Amino acid sequence: MIRVLAASALACVAPATGAQVVGVTFDVDEPILAPGDSTTVRLLASFPDGDYAFASAVLDMLVDGADPFASISNFSLLPPMASGPTSGVRTERGIEGIIAAQLNFPPAGIYADPTNPIPFFQFTFYAHPDAGGGYRVDLSTLTSRFDVYPDRDMSAAESRLDLLVEGEASILVVPAPGVCLVLTSGLLLARRRR
Repeated sequence: MIRVLAASALACVAPATGAQVVGVTFDVDEPILAPGDSTTVRLLASFPDGDYAFASAVLDMLVDGADPFASISNFSLLPPMASGPTSGVRTERGIEGIIAAQLNFPPAGIYADPTNPIPFFQFTFYAHPDAGGGYRVDLSTLTSRFDVYPDRDMSAAESRLDLLVEGEASILVVPAPGVCLVLTSGLLLARRRR
């Protein structure tokens, strides 16, 4: 059962190989947690190959799940976006008002980082031990602005919101291995008795 959950979690996190996604994707360090464990989650911006660099995004990161005790903390913009105006505000829906931006101003010799995809935001997700296990938390994005620098020698950004694919990922919280072993042993004993 845990293997099936692990495969499902990885399928939710990783985009199809070879397919270019224009938009926001999630990178979850550990998509399967035991109660009491935590993981780092990053948001990445992917833009069309013909464009020079990611310029800016305005978005909300939404959380939908069964853990009323789940904790999201340590959220921040990542360099070079760390010079952007805000890293968002924690609300009951997730993290709202994330604004990430980097500057490309060739007349002053300032060039944006052209890494594609480029990580721009991260946070820590903590599965509280009091919530138990056996549930899934879904993460998604809601983006209202997604701009790129089409050329290295241009300061003006252009929108790619019409091409955007919103990010989605899942984190599975499963009972600790000891609990799974006890449950499996109990099932085997029940089968032998019949």
